[in-house]
Amino acid sequence: MQGRQEPDEEFWQEVTGQHYALSNGNGNSTGKHRATPRRPSNMPRVQHPPTTPRVGRPQRTEKPRRNWRRRALIWSIVLVICAFLACFISYAAVNFFNAASATSNAAQAATGFLTAVQEKDYHTAYNDLAATVTIGMPEKQFTQQSQLDDNCYGPVTGYSEVAGSASVQNNSQSYTYTIKRNKITYTLQLTLQQDEQGNWKVSSFGNSNDLGPATPGAAGCS
Repeated sequence: MQGRQEPDEEFWQEVTGQHYALSNGNGNSTGKHRATPRRPSNMPRVQHPPTTPRVGRPQRTEKPRRNWRRRALIWSIVLVICAFLACFISYAAVNFFNAASATSNAAQAATGFLTAVQEKDYHTAYNDLAATVTIGMPEKQFTQQSQLDDNCYGPVTGYSEVAGSASVQNNSQSYTYTIKRNKITYTLQLTLQQDEQGNWKVSSFGNSNDLGPATPGAAGCS
């Protein structure tokens, strides 16, 4: 048994030596590293790095900050002005339409009064009078006075508003009409006011609330 161990030992030593030589990069059994190649003698040495222009880093341009407070203040002022103008225009428009409506209603009331007089409907004409007139003139007196004017000057055959005669004073409106009767033509002024219900009523007419050109029985009446 001891005679076989010596050759085996030599074999394993030889195999192990070759393995170390191969792991060191050398096929020889010496196990040494390869030699580093020498630098050529004619190769220049670089003392400093080449001078190449350095590209600067792009600077970030900041956008100008918006002054939101200033813009908000400007828009607030604009909105206030617009609101003020809207209110002013609305107020003016409402007043204009109210005035136009009031003028139209007053003119219609005056026309209705004269139409009733022309048709000798004195009851309807009396209902168109304001309380300031009826309080001192009962309906019977108004009817008798109107009939006396018809007998004296002739019945009313037509009427027309004098151009540009409409006038407004405080809460009253006045109109002047040309009255045509069989015997005479003259002008008659009507003044109207609104009552508590908003209706336009005749508050005064003619000469001392008389529908004729003069008081019945005067020189003009024949």
